[in-house]
Amino acid sequence: MPPILSRISVTDMHPNLLEITDLRTHFFTEQGVVPAVDGVSLQVKRGGTLGVLGESGCGKSVTGFSILRLVRPPGEIVGGAIRYYGRETVNGEDLTALDARSEELRQLRGAEIAMIFQEPMTSLDPLFTVGNQIMEAILYHQDVSKAEAGKIAVEMLDKVRMPQPADVIKQYPHQLSGGMRQRVMIAMALSCEPQLLIADEPTTALDVTTEAQILELMRELQDELGMAIMFITHDLGVIAEMAEEVAVMYLGKVVEQSDIQSLFADPQHPYTRALMQSIPKIGQKTDGRLEAIRGMVPSPRSIPTGCPFHPRCASFIADVCNVRAPRLQETKRGHSVSCFLYEDGGGVNEA
Repeated sequence: MPPILSRISVTDMHPNLLEITDLRTHFFTEQGVVPAVDGVSLQVKRGGTLGVLGESGCGKSVTGFSILRLVRPPGEIVGGAIRYYGRETVNGEDLTALDARSEELRQLRGAEIAMIFQEPMTSLDPLFTVGNQIMEAILYHQDVSKAEAGKIAVEMLDKVRMPQPADVIKQYPHQLSGGMRQRVMIAMALSCEPQLLIADEPTTALDVTTEAQILELMRELQDELGMAIMFITHDLGVIAEMAEEVAVMYLGKVVEQSDIQSLFADPQHPYTRALMQSIPKIGQKTDGRLEAIRGMVPSPRSIPTGCPFHPRCASFIADVCNVRAPRLQETKRGHSVSCFLYEDGGGVNEA
């Protein structure tokens, strides 16, 4: 099936491939409204890599699912815009304005925007061979025969360094190792050469050797295909390896955003600093235990008043942090933080 719209011309290309503005995705449960994503604004540059970092339960995955309109009831996008600039319209297209079940959005998923899901064993259908599952996307988005789709599937498996791809294509997910299943997921996501790849914790269940191979593979394929990547993870090491820009999320909000060098050289939000301090460092001498962030991420059903991080914050300001929520503001060029330590010019560096 041919794509609905052709690619935009190079001269008219918007510098950002995706712009998320004040996105709000809430879940309406019997216990109350859960604001899983509560006012998130992000930009993914064309051909660049945005890392979305945070602990489990901070809204990273829901943000990714919202882009592709895969949030199911009782979840619902209640506000904001997701503007995609991959099609021929110069002004972009607001994906939140499309019906989640529309043919236009179905054409977009996989062909223009693809996603690698968090757990390949549950994301792959155990009743079908991996070849059939890769071919399904190819047949839907490309005007090719089944034989041609099979050939493309083998080529994609070969591209992701799958050993003996012609044999693997006939196997079922349970016959493959975790690393092989992850390679199948990557091959499936890239089979139609999307412009944007959303990678949701793609290396969480893998050993460190396989993880390094997968990350190297993704960088090589990104350079080859010229695609942008939105990399969702809780792992600071993976973020340092993959990302160019980073957004740190906590309880459905972006609390810090900057380029990767600035984030590691000068983390400003107390949450980001606490994440950095909890990493063991080679050669570091310590007589005590590894530092950890005290407490747990609160339930989204009972978010604290004021700054959501204040119950766990070492820099807590009484009668301020627990009363009102800080706003995300720029503290230096390209570096934004949501913290009262930097409000009204406090801590601002013009460099």
